[in-house]
Amino acid sequence: MPVPEALAAVVEAERGLLGLGMPGCAACMLLPASLAEVARSRPGLVVAMGEFASIDDWRWREQLLWPRGIRVSRSSVPALALLAGGEVIATRPGGGPAMVIDRWLEASLGPAEHPLGDEPTPAELEALDAVTGVIARHRAVKSSRESSLGTT
Repeated sequence: MPVPEALAAVVEAERGLLGLGMPGCAACMLLPASLAEVARSRPGLVVAMGEFASIDDWRWREQLLWPRGIRVSRSSVPALALLAGGEVIATRPGGGPAMVIDRWLEASLGPAEHPLGDEPTPAELEALDAVTGVIARHRAVKSSRESSLGTT
């Protein structure tokens, strides 16, 4: 969903978790599956994923995110922000499996109502399988760049 809509959803909630990503980013493509698991484990937490779908969308950072203390750039997505009563109480660069995100949330929210295990969930593994091609292409491009620069 567009960043303004995702932000509005979590700002209006008592407790909200905002995920931010962009198309073509493998880690960003995995985040919705992880956030869905976090939402399942924490029913009182409103979770929304905002996407910077175009270059023009990045202007939302200055207007909507930076004033709230949410710093994000193309090199720092995915990114997470935890809000309480519309105020940012914690931010985290990067995504990760639901269990890792939930451990980060525990510091601010306490334990989850439905604790997650120590392994990625089936839904997260399915999402990982779906982005395997994207990850392989990213690695090939990186390897090609390093070879052309002589830095392997």
